[in-house]
Amino acid sequence: MGAAGGPGRVRREAERDKAEDVEEGAMTERSEIVVVGGGPVGACAAYFLATGGASVTLLEKEHEVCPPTSGAHANCGLLVPGDVEPLAAPGALGKGLRWMRDSSSPFYIAPRPSPDLVRWLWLFRAAATSARASAAAPVLRALHVASAALHDELARDHGERWLFHHDGIVQAYEAPEAMAQACEEAEVARSFGVRADVLAESDVRERFPGMRGAVAGGIFFPEDGHLDPMLFTREIAGLAAAAGADVRRGAEAIALEPEADGVRVVTTRGDIVAGQVVLAAGAWTPALSRGLGLRLPIEPAKGYSVDVERPADFPELPLYLGDAHCVLTPLGDALRLGSTLELSGWDMTIRRKRVERLRRAGERVMGIPADGPVRQIWRGPRPVTPDGLPVIGRVPGRERVIVASGHCMLGLSLGPVTGRLVAELAGGARPSLDLAPLSPSRFRS
Repeated sequence: MGAAGGPGRVRREAERDKAEDVEEGAMTERSEIVVVGGGPVGACAAYFLATGGASVTLLEKEHEVCPPTSGAHANCGLLVPGDVEPLAAPGALGKGLRWMRDSSSPFYIAPRPSPDLVRWLWLFRAAATSARASAAAPVLRALHVASAALHDELARDHGERWLFHHDGIVQAYEAPEAMAQACEEAEVARSFGVRADVLAESDVRERFPGMRGAVAGGIFFPEDGHLDPMLFTREIAGLAAAAGADVRRGAEAIALEPEADGVRVVTTRGDIVAGQVVLAAGAWTPALSRGLGLRLPIEPAKGYSVDVERPADFPELPLYLGDAHCVLTPLGDALRLGSTLELSGWDMTIRRKRVERLRRAGERVMGIPADGPVRQIWRGPRPVTPDGLPVIGRVPGRERVIVASGHCMLGLSLGPVTGRLVAELAGGARPSLDLAPLSPSRFRS
């Protein structure tokens, strides 16, 4: 496939090379394509590659796909075709700097001496302009629309396995000024083809009868949806295995080394020489890409969630509390409260103030006791790029390596389309979407 030829040819060559290695007593294993990372992006890549006829090995460093330490294990589970505003929106950096003193703020940047963070903030500042945001919006929209269609296709046969619902999301606002700003943002989103319906206070309360306190109104995004991220990722990996992929758990890739006939993937369970490698390791991607001469500005942004018992009157519809920057997602008999963004490097300490902020929002708006029973508190690193766009494409000068990472908080939503694009790249086909804005080399200058 791709740089190495068609799938049948590469498979035959891999089998021949493996046989030669065995005859020579060598221990190096060979694979047509190795996918590094068992998150939603890696699982989707393995699925689309395997169902397309490729011989695939999927590596997950933990002993289960989508483990609690991953950035997708217990996130809010949203599918958001209506989200066309990149992370690097105008004014975002100013808010982040103002919030630096408050460790419970929605966008917290923990002060620390880090050249990587300084570079990331510098690039973020450059991207957080009206012109750059307007250029990024149609790119995100195209990715989201394509991925939503693929989510629907996958769910037609298997969606009950991951609690799939494609019924929309409501964004509600307590303060009139916040609602007014949301209406302006919805108008901008409509200019990119997003469906966004303005809701009066009565409309919001009709959908969420348990809501209390002040409500100025809301926005309904009918194209959006939700699912259980852990169940989705594990089931897609299982479907990839059923299609022939070799899913290996407890196999951590620790280095990528170019070779004349492929890429050597050094793992904790032995080396694999691959015809091509898909680097889908989320926030861990930069550690592996540096060995290829590619310095990706991807920061591990810590997100939080809290699972509580779902109130009996909470509908099968996610609710985003705009003033509090808190998402409430129904997942079976649980309700997940989540969101927030914390740039603190690889410090995975749970800051209790951030958890308490989410719980207070749930109590104030929905009457969920802030000191009530908790099923789970989670935090995990989301891979954020400074311009808010994912990185999808071949590594310049190392064309046998395809990067599929940096999806910010959209890895679950954009997993299927990324997997399909990876399969197209690996197979030598022309990508179905323009990948120029997502190039791994766009940060070099």
